[in-house]
Amino acid sequence: MPQSNRIRTPQPLLLFDLDMLKAMADETRSRIMRLLCTPELGQMVPYTVGEIAAQFDLTASTVSHHLQLLKRAGLVRMERRGKERCYSLDFESLHKRVGQFYDLLNSILRATEQARSELEG
Repeated sequence: MPQSNRIRTPQPLLLFDLDMLKAMADETRSRIMRLLCTPELGQMVPYTVGEIAAQFDLTASTVSHHLQLLKRAGLVRMERRGKERCYSLDFESLHKRVGQFYDLLNSILRATEQARSELEG
């Protein structure tokens, strides 16, 4: 049988959710995340939808939509305080997801280097 020039590389597992990358790619959601990760006295401060809307001159419904996408992606958490919903950065989840993405990039890099060395033979 003729030897194939095709390189076989292990398929990395996509452990992280692509919703995270989509959520972070939007400029408005990125700005909201930067606001939510502004520490005050060493702690992340939760913001209400109204407070976030006022920071960016957006409607509350627009901010709510973006926060729901960020929450679904595991990037923010919501807690109720009376009638208000307060949102804060879910740092633990973000840290875990970014770590998984970093691991994926490293596995791709290792596979690429292995393939290159096999080609050079």
